Amino acid sequence: MFNERAFGTWPLVLTGAALFAALFMLVGLMAEGLFDGELRFTRTIGGFGLAAFSGYVFVAMRLRHEQTRSQDP
Repeated sequence: MFNERAFGTWPLVLTGAALFAALFMLVGLMAEGLFDGELRFTRTIGGFGLAAFSGYVFVAMRLRHEQTRSQDP
């Protein structure tokens, strides 16, 4: 699904993580508006975005580690 360019540099990883978190927070905000009838940013939505950001960075770290380990002789 991803190649090594997706996680090539840390600025690219952090940008991707921020966009991924924003996407998840947008979904949470839309769900809040759908179920409660008003759009408001809550602690749960912030936590949802933080979890998405952390997960993206964790996966990037694991993939970068695996990539460097496979390149070592």
